[in-house]
Amino acid sequence: MQTHEWPSLPLHLYSDLDPTHAAVAARDPLVAARATLALIESIPPLTSAVARRSAWLAHARALVVELGDDRTDDIENRLLAAIARTALSAHQTSAGMAAADHAIDRAADTGDPLTEVSVRAARLPHLAHKSPVDGAAELRSMEAAWQTVEHLEIDDDARVQWTRAEMLLARVAFHGATGHLDQLRADLAEIGRLPLPRVEALVFLAYASHASLTQLWLRSDQLARAAVCVQDAIAVCEAETAWAEAANLRALQAAIWIHANDFHAAVAAARSAVEAARRSVVDRAEFDPWLGLPFDLSQLKTTGAAVHAMAEAVLAAQDLGDATAFHLATLSMIAFYLADDRALEALDALTEAREVARAIADGAFVPRLQATALALLRHLGIMAR
Repeated sequence: MQTHEWPSLPLHLYSDLDPTHAAVAARDPLVAARATLALIESIPPLTSAVARRSAWLAHARALVVELGDDRTDDIENRLLAAIARTALSAHQTSAGMAAADHAIDRAADTGDPLTEVSVRAARLPHLAHKSPVDGAAELRSMEAAWQTVEHLEIDDDARVQWTRAEMLLARVAFHGATGHLDQLRADLAEIGRLPLPRVEALVFLAYASHASLTQLWLRSDQLARAAVCVQDAIAVCEAETAWAEAANLRALQAAIWIHANDFHAAVAAARSAVEAARRSVVDRAEFDPWLGLPFDLSQLKTTGAAVHAMAEAVLAAQDLGDATAFHLATLSMIAFYLADDRALEALDALTEAREVARAIADGAFVPRLQATALALLRHLGIMAR
C-alpha cells in the first residue's frame, strides 16, 4: 500500500488536535482514515461543531479516495455514517435522511450491524416526532440490528459501548415523543451505568440527557426539577457555543420563570434566547427532539419574531392536543411579549389562551393561566397587591 504526504488542513484543526488522535497524520492512509473517522465520531454532534466535523469529513473523504481499491467496508460505512450524522446536526434533515438511508443499506449489505445501529440511532429522534409510525418501525429495526451486534465478537469495546449509548439515547427521544416517561427514565439511568470512554462526544450526551430530563420533569408536572435540568443543559450548550440549542432552552426557561411569576427573570431569559438565536450558525429551523416541544427559535433575530414563533408553537400544540406543550409555549410567548415591551398584548394573549385551554386536557391548565394573568396584572400595577 502506498503512503501519502500529510495533507494541508486549516491551522485551527492542527491546534485543536488532541494527542490521542495523532494517528490522523499517519503516513499509512488506512491508519490515517480510521483515525480520522474515530476523531469525527468523537466530536459532539451539536450545531456548533458542524464546521469542524465537516472539515475533518473532507479530509476523511480524501483519504478514502487515496486508498482506492485498498479501502475497506468498515471505513466506507463509517464515512457514510459520519456524513449522515453531520448533516442531521446541521439541520439539513432531508440530506441527512438520504445519507442515512444509503449508510444503512450499505452497512446491512456488508454485514456491519454496529454502524447500522449508530445510523438508525442518529435519525430515530428526527423521525419520532414527525412520523411516529416510521419512528416505531425504525426503533424495531435498530433493536434488531443491536441483537446481531450482541452475538458478534468486536474488538473495539469502546465503540460498542458508545454505540449502545447512542441507541439508548435514541430510545429516550422516542419515549419522549410517545409519552412513555417511565421508559425514558429507565433508558437514561442505563446510559448512566455504561462504562463509556472519556471522549469529547460526552458533551453531547450530557446536553441530550439534561434536555430529556427537562422534558420528563415538565411532563411529570415537576417544574422546579425541570428548572434545574434546563439550566444544566444551558450551561453545556453555552460552554460549547451551541447557540441554536441554547436559544430553545432559554425560551423554555423563560416559560418556567413566567410560571414562577418572576417576570424580570423571564424577560432576561427571553432576551438571552434571542441573543443566542442571533449567534446561531444553522440556516434552517429544526425542532429539538430532546425537548420534545414544537418550536425552534434558531432563525430569529428579534423578540417580536419570537412572539410570532411561539404563537405558532401554541397553535401546533393545540393541534396535537398536547396540553403541556400548549401551556409552556403560551408562557414562553408571554415572556417574549414582555421582552418586546407589549405587556397589554401579553394579557390579551393569556385571556385567549385560557379560552382555548378549556378544550385541551379537560382544561387542566386553565387555573394556572388564570393565576399567571392575575400575577402579571399585579406586576404591572394594574391590580392592587
